Amino acid sequence: MTWLELKVRGLREEAAGILGIELCSLDATPLPFAWTAGAHVDVQLGGGLVRQYSLTNLPDEGCLRLAIKHAEDSRGGSRWLHQQLRVGTRLKVGAPRNLFPLHPGNTPVLLVAAGIGITPLLAMYRQCKVQQRPVRLLYFARSPAHAAFVDELQDDSAVTLLSGISAVQIAAQLRSLLPPWQAEQQLYTCGPDGFMQCVLAVATELGWPAAALHQEHFQPANEPAANQASGLELVLARSGKAVVVQAGESLVSAAARVGVTIATSCGMGMCGACMTRVLDGVPEHRDQYLSDAERNSGKWLMPCVSGCSGSRLELDV
Repeated sequence: MTWLELKVRGLREEAAGILGIELCSLDATPLPFAWTAGAHVDVQLGGGLVRQYSLTNLPDEGCLRLAIKHAEDSRGGSRWLHQQLRVGTRLKVGAPRNLFPLHPGNTPVLLVAAGIGITPLLAMYRQCKVQQRPVRLLYFARSPAHAAFVDELQDDSAVTLLSGISAVQIAAQLRSLLPPWQAEQQLYTCGPDGFMQCVLAVATELGWPAAALHQEHFQPANEPAANQASGLELVLARSGKAVVVQAGESLVSAAARVGVTIATSCGMGMCGACMTRVLDGVPEHRDQYLSDAERNSGKWLMPCVSGCSGSRLELDV
């Protein structure tokens, strides 16, 4: 991955526990890339961490805007940003990638967000507004203080803000607010996994087909299982090396023991950075990135979390 060094031009509290970050080029020149709503960037943080964050804005602003929640169970990323980041700090950022794009066209869009899940959906909402595309946004927050971007959204008739609602009440609210599906309409949801499952379940009850329902996870829906069996022979074809994978060891870690680096980013099988071609062997998939067709082809896997159902696996590394 190619990294671009940017500087922090602005910081602001978007809501309780949510830090807004504005990144720009070092010399105020235009950014060397564009993106579409739903995109995210990889960011290098302190201690060698790399994390992915959704872009809340569109390219015409000439900067990158992120909004980061200080997660109580932070693995170091959000904690470092909230505690260490200052205006003027320089960060290395990868070019935007979009794994959660809006379908093209002018058909109606329904966005359903909860908590920090507003970040990719806010960009989608803004893109729809620019394109004069019919859009509606339902935004659930723990409390009014936890709702981000309310200055922009609260007086917009196309936005419904809901706060202080229990899980049971959320399901009831969704049943009253979600419309029955109409041809070509698309629904996008982002938030905690339980919330998204509820959204998809209610939408399905109302006749929405699976092809019209889209979601983005900020973390794996289930913790990827570690490789349990030992003795797997991992062959790294381009490097001309082989290694025996130990129980509980990832393919990436095993390769590193013999001096072969497989580039990774999220380490959770979600971002696609480590996607690797399989030359021989039967992959055991544990990622949330590959499509069903890609899994069924047996030609690709995510070595940060996935394994092999046989005794030998050869990768194009």
